[in-house]
Amino acid sequence: MDPSFFESAEEDSRLEKIAQDHFAQGNHIKALEVIEDAFSKRGKEDVPGMFHLLQGSILYHLAKRAKKSDVTFAFLLGCVEPFTDDFGLHAFSACALFEMAKQLDSELYYKKAEKDAELRLSLLESCGELDSADLETQRTLTNISNEAELKILQGCTGKISVPALEESKEARGMIRSDAEGKRLRSHWASMSVEAKKNFMKASVSKLRGYVERLYGEEGKKALEEVLDSTRTNKKWRFWMCRTCPRKFFYVKKFRNHLEQEHGAKFKRATAKNMPQVVNEAWAAMILAGGWEPVDAVAAAAMIKTRLESVKEFVYEEGWSKDWPLAEDEERTNLLKQIQYLLVLLWESKVLSFTTLEWMMELPILARFEVTESLITECGLVGTPQRICFWDCHELKRIRDLLKLIKFERDDGTDLVCRAVERLCGRTGVKEKIEFDEQFSFMLLDKRLLRGKIDPFDDEGTIDACKHDYYAKTQPQGDDIITWLLDYPLIDGSFEFPRSARAHNLDIWVAILRAIHYTCRDWGTKYGRKFENLCYDKVLTDAKNLCTSEDERRRIAPEGEANVAYASLLGDRCEELKTDNGDPPNGRNFVFAVRDVLERAPDPTFDFDDLEASLDLIHGLKDLSDGTVLESIDHLKSVVTDKVLLADSKILLVEKSRISLLNELTRLSAFDYRSYIRNLLKRFMRDELNEIVKMDVLAKVAAAEADLLSSEKQEKEKKSGSKNKKRGVIKVVEDLYYAICFSDFFVLKWEKNETEKEIHETTKALDWEIDISRLYEGVEPNTTYRLVSMVGCGEEEEYICLSFKKNRWVSYRHEALAKKAVGGWKNVVRFCEKMKVRPEILFYEAVTKLNQ
Repeated sequence: MDPSFFESAEEDSRLEKIAQDHFAQGNHIKALEVIEDAFSKRGKEDVPGMFHLLQGSILYHLAKRAKKSDVTFAFLLGCVEPFTDDFGLHAFSACALFEMAKQLDSELYYKKAEKDAELRLSLLESCGELDSADLETQRTLTNISNEAELKILQGCTGKISVPALEESKEARGMIRSDAEGKRLRSHWASMSVEAKKNFMKASVSKLRGYVERLYGEEGKKALEEVLDSTRTNKKWRFWMCRTCPRKFFYVKKFRNHLEQEHGAKFKRATAKNMPQVVNEAWAAMILAGGWEPVDAVAAAAMIKTRLESVKEFVYEEGWSKDWPLAEDEERTNLLKQIQYLLVLLWESKVLSFTTLEWMMELPILARFEVTESLITECGLVGTPQRICFWDCHELKRIRDLLKLIKFERDDGTDLVCRAVERLCGRTGVKEKIEFDEQFSFMLLDKRLLRGKIDPFDDEGTIDACKHDYYAKTQPQGDDIITWLLDYPLIDGSFEFPRSARAHNLDIWVAILRAIHYTCRDWGTKYGRKFENLCYDKVLTDAKNLCTSEDERRRIAPEGEANVAYASLLGDRCEELKTDNGDPPNGRNFVFAVRDVLERAPDPTFDFDDLEASLDLIHGLKDLSDGTVLESIDHLKSVVTDKVLLADSKILLVEKSRISLLNELTRLSAFDYRSYIRNLLKRFMRDELNEIVKMDVLAKVAAAEADLLSSEKQEKEKKSGSKNKKRGVIKVVEDLYYAICFSDFFVLKWEKNETEKEIHETTKALDWEIDISRLYEGVEPNTTYRLVSMVGCGEEEEYICLSFKKNRWVSYRHEALAKKAVGGWKNVVRFCEKMKVRPEILFYEAVTKLNQ
């Protein structure tokens, strides 16, 4: 055996183990990525069944875990195909189908569940002795089969009560605290027009540094991917295949990729016999027509005697008022019913051209010796008015057939659409984000300066701005602050810096597998149609053989014996019985003739026992010619109806496939703006908060300087000393620059510390420090002592603590109200109780303090 076979099997086992481990650890996304990689590399058909079984198990697990019924259904529908692809002895696919049937009360899925259960039961029966697990599976399958059969007998509504689509509170943005909002709005109102415009420009280099600090190398790599893509393609939005994965910037190419590379369309060997939906031109004629019964006898006479005048008949939208009408109420009612049904079928996209052609091909005018060529000359070929020539018998047959066609399929695709709508609603983007010409700045949507943005921007194109993007924009209001504060408290959306491929991967895979299952159904129905077409072909051959016998009899010498049709057909069966070529073949002919001679009400398609069928045919060789022709015509009529109904069923399945493909396409769209939106908001908020903080600290420092200066003057007046200097004055004057460039004065907090952490941190602060250890050029042992500090309280209120007359005193920012705190231990307790986080520390030289 080829050694590569064992290598491949070993690699499969390794990958399956990796996927199993990810799933066991709760990381189903990673597990699905491993499986999709295997499908992409080797092809879905060539991957071992264990991958299909694992994928089905993951999707089934997600269905059980989902909180919304539409999401549950999407995962259930997705798991059926991989379970079906695995030929193991299990009840998983039958269980999933049965659960979908119960959820929808759907006869379609009850039938599928029953069929799948019966198939699995037959496999179990062929295995001989069963172990305990197989016996349990057998019981499960038997119960499903029995319950499904009972539900089908009782009847199903195919309707379920689905609650209105509600937005997930976890997934939507929520405005942050009023305190933060008021503070930011107040500062925004005080900013100049130019400052507001400059704030809207997000520095790419600063954003890079910000991301690297937050997320490290992973975040840096993710951001560079965004920037490279936008710089190269000038688009924020693209479509990503989660199986390959490949990016597409044109939706048509992406859909073709899914259909051609990943089985999102049923692949048939030929386009022949594929049903086509009636086009809009024909639909317009169906809608526009009067649908009044034509007097066929008078019309036939006109065609035969006044052909030239008939050729002059004027047709408007396929209808002529020049044909003689019949006063026939029954035909009028039938025609109105037919028009109504045709319109419904067309609107439901299940009216096929073959059905329309069949309706117009009924040979009513041939009864009056009007040939097809004359009908063509009269302009009756390309118009539905030809149907108005038929009598009640033909019209009833047409109406009855149209009534059998289903307008919709209770397959739950509407629930899948709802599930996708729920997910896509989270990622819609209204804001445009442009770049400057050098791609150095992201330029936030100028409309944010003027007010709220209502329409979504689904294009996502990028314009590199050569000029001032905000030049003609006059800031109004503070909606930009609302935008900055509008982000999820509990984020249920997809967040930076996760890989784009992981975005909605689970339900993406489920819908792709649902499309595969729909294509499987498509193929089954096409197979049945092809089977009926082959049957119709051999019936036509049988009838032609009988017709040729009539011609032989007509020219045969008098007295020559006639060969009965039944005997003639039996002889032909003997000639063709060994023909096993492509259908329709000789064996098909034998079984069709058997049905004809047995006067079967329907085709049996029983191709098992050839010799038994031949024996039966020879035993009926004395059947009358009239009976044989009548049986052939009956079976051809039945088969014709089956073919037409098969077309409508195929179109109905195709409608579901297209609907699912549309949703998969929507789900595949990825907008880098939604990917980095919350990151960008966070970055911009922090930038604005820093500006606000600087402004507040500068005001606090200036107020403290004024206070210290006034106290100094009072002290100097009382002591008479004019030469004392305090080092803190210089510190206060340089505060703005110090907090920007020196860690000496600044403590960074995370804003979520506990009282204990604040206590421990404050307690650990050094009251005295040797400044020479921090700055070069300062004399050794130059000691500075902590004399005041600025801290931030729980409500973002800034409080100043200052050491005065051997005790600490607190000042609140609003009124500079003085309150005694006490010694250093009291300061520690004060900070712990009030949740004050010391941020700016002021030190003075001890030698100057002693003076």
